[in-house]
Amino acid sequence: MSIDSSIDIRITAEHELRAAADTTRIALLFPPVDDAEWEKWKPGWEREHLSVSAWDGERCVGHAGSFEFETLVPGGAWLPTSGVTRVGVLPTHIRRGVLTRMIRRLLDDHRDAGKVIASLRASEAPIYGRFGFGLAGEAVAVAVDPARVRPVRGAAPGSMRLLAKDELLKVTPGVYRRCAHRPGAIARSDFFWSRVLKSTIEGGSASFVAVHTSPDGVDDGYVLYSIAWEEQSLADNGGVCTLVDLFGASPEVELALWDYMVHLSLIRSIEVENRPIDDQVRNAVPDRRGYQVRRRWDEQWVRLLRVEEALTARSFADGPSVTIAVDDPWYADNCGTFHLGAAGARRVDEPAELHAPIAALSAAYLGSVSWRDLLLVGGVTGSADAAARADALFTTHPTTWSGTFF
Repeated sequence: MSIDSSIDIRITAEHELRAAADTTRIALLFPPVDDAEWEKWKPGWEREHLSVSAWDGERCVGHAGSFEFETLVPGGAWLPTSGVTRVGVLPTHIRRGVLTRMIRRLLDDHRDAGKVIASLRASEAPIYGRFGFGLAGEAVAVAVDPARVRPVRGAAPGSMRLLAKDELLKVTPGVYRRCAHRPGAIARSDFFWSRVLKSTIEGGSASFVAVHTSPDGVDDGYVLYSIAWEEQSLADNGGVCTLVDLFGASPEVELALWDYMVHLSLIRSIEVENRPIDDQVRNAVPDRRGYQVRRRWDEQWVRLLRVEEALTARSFADGPSVTIAVDDPWYADNCGTFHLGAAGARRVDEPAELHAPIAALSAAYLGSVSWRDLLLVGGVTGSADAAARADALFTTHPTTWSGTFF
């Protein structure tokens, strides 16, 4: 790949946003927007924290944008994050270094602004490793047959209620924040909530939020879903449910939410695009074949922008320590050797037992990617004993899962 220095990489001006949007849509196999569509999409583009675009003369040929939020890491800290999104290059300008230069500009600006992590949801999995991103968390798409999985065992006691439209934005965000306990969860902004709850607020479809309340009156979980009637034959009519969000403050609350869902009248199937790979409901139903995993997919790609801040912010399990040398070809201050143990992380001047490129450290950081697996496939170098100790320190339960697409 050659770098075409004639392409101008710059912050997108407000009057250039529509051109950047059209470029991104074409790159992602969608048509450009018409005037009516642009009025609908424009507020979201204006809410981007940073928009970087590539220009060949007067033509926009690439775009990479980002949102600002925080990511929950092991131990409970929320770290400032760049959520990379809307990335694309026109097919006429690929393999000319455009994407590399846009991502570098984006990450440089976010590092300067104090962001510790960059996170993205990839349309193509092989692209982002060369920029230091590692696959840090996976998810599953599932189909649930309610008749085969009810009742759900282990459900927390409490009551359920459907929120009225004027309660949605008042109640749901607060419940989510209490329930987002897995590493990789993100803090959703008001803009995110306006997108997530859009169809429920506007109506026109059967979309609902049901909240679980504990016996002592605390809202400790919610589920967001839509339902639709499907007519097939006189003997096989019924409803299909699309489950969008299901978050509980504890596994028992999540089981209570599932129990509510599988007892909805007239529902023949529940389809879910994004659930954690260790979803506890699998173990709480009478027939596990009623919970079918349709596919497992790469939900969350992470790049550490400030390694020392990231390592000192997260907690580590009890166990023998390990020293890891980090190599980051983009940011020299991320390079060095770190001593990691139950007491935390610190930079040291001593021999390293594992050597990790920034993409490997970023993959393992949230606790769901094994150092031994990385060692096996050549993602890191060092001893098997050191990798085993690193796994004991880094591994978290439950697994990494965000549950938010952007």
